[in-house]
Amino acid sequence: MESLKLTIYGFLRGVRDSIAGFVLIFRYDVEMPENPRSSPTKETNLAKRRAAQQAEKKQKQALQKDETKVTHRIVQCSILNGAIFGLSMAFFNYILLPGLKQVLGLFLDEAGPLWDYVRPTLTVVFNMLWVLPLFLLSKIINIVWFQDIADSAYRQRQGRPQLIGNISKLVADVLISAFIQMLFLIQAYLVMMLPLVGVGVTLSGIHMCMIHALYAFEYRWFNMGWELYKRLSFIEENWPYFMGFGFPLALITMYPSSIYVRGCLFALLFPVFIISANEADPVLNSNGYQMQLFSLVVGVSNRIIQILVRKRLPPTPSQSPRPSPSHFTVSHPIRR
Repeated sequence: MESLKLTIYGFLRGVRDSIAGFVLIFRYDVEMPENPRSSPTKETNLAKRRAAQQAEKKQKQALQKDETKVTHRIVQCSILNGAIFGLSMAFFNYILLPGLKQVLGLFLDEAGPLWDYVRPTLTVVFNMLWVLPLFLLSKIINIVWFQDIADSAYRQRQGRPQLIGNISKLVADVLISAFIQMLFLIQAYLVMMLPLVGVGVTLSGIHMCMIHALYAFEYRWFNMGWELYKRLSFIEENWPYFMGFGFPLALITMYPSSIYVRGCLFALLFPVFIISANEADPVLNSNGYQMQLFSLVVGVSNRIIQILVRKRLPPTPSQSPRPSPSHFTVSHPIRR
């Protein structure tokens, strides 16, 4: 019973922390942090005081710039994904199409059969010439803006990012992380197809909660210098909290049937969850049970990488020993 209480508490705490960003963005950095000033002594000269004042002034200006960048990017995301992308689809589906149907009804006695051909044609043309190009363009722009929001928010609240030092290791971490996330989405889709009433949808929903929490927290953990194995380990060990954190965004984006609407809602709301993750204090899971949802996809990705490395680096006895393929893989954190 105590374990159940801790699980429920972690889940509800995650839900609360995830929606806290809707409040934090309105009072983000209202009070600028001040450096503690030392009391003046006889040894403190005028040059030191001026240097300290200039350093404090530069720090405040940098923090104000980061705060302005955070709010500016959030407003830009709202305009692009809400005003331009979302409203254009709403205008087409709920104003333009019904208006054209009414116009055809004025000139034709039986506009129904003709409308059955006109509407699908107009929908395909609109999606191909407007929705799809804008959707792809917004995806690229959102990647840059989301990173700006996360970096500026982290510098303001946590300090200077501590990125992974080695450039090649950093690039490999990013690429393998994206590959594992893609495999995890495929796993969630396959789980949803289980022929059991309610089970497939529930398990797929759990997958989406976890992946949305990973999306939001990965910016913060990456700036903290956490490698992929540590990020996956932490989210699996403390799954009640992260399941609750990803629940609101997963619930909102799973409801629409259109992939464009889901993408629009995600891009519109995700900056808020980045802020929430940056401010959150995750509740640690003390019941000892780990939900190893990433084990399968990590194993699959390791196997694929090993195969690719073996093909690219064939063994040559005349040359120096090649690095082992396991050097490029991600050892799963849950293995004891």
